[in-house]
Amino acid sequence: MRISNQCIIITGGTSGIGLAFAKKFLELGNQVIVIGRNQDTIDQVTQGNKGLIGLQGDVSNIDSVREMAIFIQNHYPEANILLNSAGIMRAFNVFDEQVSLEQVTAEVTTNLNGTIWMTKALLPQFVKQQEAMIVTVSSGLSYFSSPFHPVYSATKAAVHRYTDALRIQLNEAEKNIRVLEIVPPLVNETNLESNGNGKSVNAKIPNMTLDKLVNEGIKGMKQNKKRVVPGFSKFLRLAGKIFPDYLANRMGKGRE
Repeated sequence: MRISNQCIIITGGTSGIGLAFAKKFLELGNQVIVIGRNQDTIDQVTQGNKGLIGLQGDVSNIDSVREMAIFIQNHYPEANILLNSAGIMRAFNVFDEQVSLEQVTAEVTTNLNGTIWMTKALLPQFVKQQEAMIVTVSSGLSYFSSPFHPVYSATKAAVHRYTDALRIQLNEAEKNIRVLEIVPPLVNETNLESNGNGKSVNAKIPNMTLDKLVNEGIKGMKQNKKRVVPGFSKFLRLAGKIFPDYLANRMGKGRE
């Protein structure tokens, strides 16, 4: 896949992994549209990164997804790459009565539904392109359950399975749409986890820098890889096959 002179849509593109990819795509000579929920944040990001295009929208709201798809089709019909980067991560105790039913499923709506909805909404446009690519972002935690992030782990495992199924269907239909899964480990310089208790993900798990993750991801896009499993995610993938229960239990005991 050529990663220059393309029109790229990035959900969750105003912070973290999404923004890091957006900046790199700009450097490589692409038209880049970042999607975010907060217009003030979008304005700050686009003002600080000349050439970046902002689009206000919420991937966890199906009506918003429909509106964004129509807007993109009307104003950016050349768009041919989608990076599904929007995601939230919450640690909680399943016995905590302060956690509502809506809060419990928030990660499902954003991480999983948002990925599926955006992909489905833009597929009619992508099949018309000479070449296109859909990129999903799962996690090293898709290979085993994090005891303190039960719903996040579940959504990322589901994104992993959905990506495989999507790739197979597109290949069988002989559509010129590549599908890539990026499987990050813990990444520095992100504020992904939101739990309200000041605790972070297990500090014993090695982190990866955003720059390195982005470089690995773009390399995988250029080579049309099925998935990119960088850094500590390689170990998690292997350990998840061999001793997933032990790994999950150790992570639970190592929480600070």
